[in-house]
Amino acid sequence: MSSIRTRSVLAALTGLLFSSGVALAADGQAFAERLKAVMAPSTRLEFGAVSNEGDDVVMNDARVTPAQGGSEPFDLGTLRFENVTGSNADGWRVARVQLGDIRQTSGDVATNVSNAILEGLTIRPDTANTAVLSPLFLERSTIGSISVAKADRSVVSVNDISVVTQPSEGEGLASSIALGKFTFDTAATGNAGLTQVMADLGYAQLTGSLQGAGSWQPQTGALSLSDLKIAVENAGQLNLAYTITGYTPNFIQSLSQVSQQLEASDGQNQNAGMAVIGLISQLYLQSATLAFEDQSLTNRVLDYFAKQNGQPREQFVETVKATVPLGLAYLQNPTFQAQVGEAVNDFLDNPRSIRLAIEPPAPIPATQILGAAMGAPQTLPQVLNLSVQSGR
Repeated sequence: MSSIRTRSVLAALTGLLFSSGVALAADGQAFAERLKAVMAPSTRLEFGAVSNEGDDVVMNDARVTPAQGGSEPFDLGTLRFENVTGSNADGWRVARVQLGDIRQTSGDVATNVSNAILEGLTIRPDTANTAVLSPLFLERSTIGSISVAKADRSVVSVNDISVVTQPSEGEGLASSIALGKFTFDTAATGNAGLTQVMADLGYAQLTGSLQGAGSWQPQTGALSLSDLKIAVENAGQLNLAYTITGYTPNFIQSLSQVSQQLEASDGQNQNAGMAVIGLISQLYLQSATLAFEDQSLTNRVLDYFAKQNGQPREQFVETVKATVPLGLAYLQNPTFQAQVGEAVNDFLDNPRSIRLAIEPPAPIPATQILGAAMGAPQTLPQVLNLSVQSGR
């Protein structure tokens, strides 16, 4: 329930973040109505009186509700959009808007969002081709904290959140995201089974951080996640990176249209289904890596399951090693099986790091990957130039 409420708050908050359009100081009402219109697909914005105060637009009694329904409105109170310029014809820009603290309760679960600030918000002109690109653009957003409590006890808290998006070369965009610190108190969830398992592992409370960077080049459709790091104290760090190409504005527009057709037909539109396959053929995988750097998680997990199975740790580890070749036998690729087996065995004997990498000499069509997976899985490691290594 806590995660559901958190997602609802974030969905509504994000909608408003992307909604804080820029208003012409001479016509705050026009700005507010335009903002409401561009938010409508994802979030319903409601408000009371709108007024101009110098270059600012003040919106009273604002509240947002996720468009998909099933959630209570989130009251935002009075919002001040600072240094608003523009018009519906020219587009709007707002320098800054700070949201008041948001509190939402459902039974004994309370969700709080505090110190949210949005900067550099733009709404495209109402004559622009917003079917291709979003009509909303946000340069920077920060949130001081998000917390979820159950029965007055904190379950999840996230502090110092920031998302920054800036223009890069040509028409490209570069983004970064950071969560300064997150905590998860498993004992506060009310799930006795989870609480016991996490306590046995020594993770009654998890603390960590997240940071990442990415980029998008609309002209080439190159979409990259260059560096996503999720670190959990006394557990380990997960690193993820990938690059795909073909993710162009035209692809996004076509995908949106096909999705609408499938939704309207309840998934029964065969032509739309074929269109999806056609769209997939436009995507190429250039590279991908997934790596885990261990900081005691592996040893704790091995000790825990060895105890659960009533085995000495060394015996349990040998059992796990023996299952790896069996699990990969369906690939019918002895060379790859041997490579994975060697990496896994080394990691289990001395947990340091393990890395999976896809590094083809040239981008691979997504349809080729799907075809190999379904028709000739033994060729996948070669198609992807897939490698698994330990201890590097």
